[in-house]
Amino acid sequence: MVILTIGLVSLAELLAVTMRLQQLGRNETSAVRLAVDLMDHLRSQNFDLAANIQPGGSLTADVANYNDTVPGYRRRWVVAAGPLSAAGAEPNLREITVRVIPEVTDGRTTSTYELVTIIHRW
Repeated sequence: MVILTIGLVSLAELLAVTMRLQQLGRNETSAVRLAVDLMDHLRSQNFDLAANIQPGGSLTADVANYNDTVPGYRRRWVVAAGPLSAAGAEPNLREITVRVIPEVTDGRTTSTYELVTIIHRW
């Protein structure tokens, strides 16, 4: 009976770890999807007119036009002028960093996700 009890307790712990890792994977997939969706939205914006694609923003605090909330998550982004070259910043490029922050702060099943990319004005 003792051996059987030890085996069942071990299986229960394994099941708990598996469930936690599955939830972490699901939450990370959601965060990646939200970051990519925001990147696609920003890519469609007019560089000259849209406020949320102008250089600015913060990843650590909410700044007007550079954050939003979606169910379960907060997204913040920073827009920087294009990479520097010998001639200065490239006006047709923007470097964008998006941070997706889960509302649930349980580190066992959620984590902050960050995506950096460069977009081009066409």
